Amino acid sequence: MTEKKMVSAKIASRTAKRLDQYADNEGISRSQAIDRMVKQGLDVEESDMRLVPVRADGGTEIEDQLSQMNNEIKTVKASSKNSDLMLGILTISIIWIGFELVYGFPTLFTISSGVVLIASLVYTLWNSEVFSNE
Repeated sequence: MTEKKMVSAKIASRTAKRLDQYADNEGISRSQAIDRMVKQGLDVEESDMRLVPVRADGGTEIEDQLSQMNNEIKTVKASSKNSDLMLGILTISIIWIGFELVYGFPTLFTISSGVVLIASLVYTLWNSEVFSNE
């Protein structure tokens, strides 16, 4: 059996989580996972075949870019949802105005329903990107 030597190092918490997940997926101990990673890392570094630039926080530039793109997609989806909601409320408002002009509902009913529609529009507009500071 090969002689083993204890080596310790501090690593970023993000790296430690990735290491633990790798060890779980492979069904090996953390120590065995570290041994594999060090050997593979040295093989890559010594062969000058480094393919993925590693970041100091334990991640990679590619992971950071993917995370950033994921956040942008979420923002676009939220914006699209707000736009759809605002369009729906505007459509209902226009149809409601048409009914008001044709059928002439009682004043109190007209005012109360108008306040609800206006409040809905203001709420949707306030939560949209128009007033967002991002």
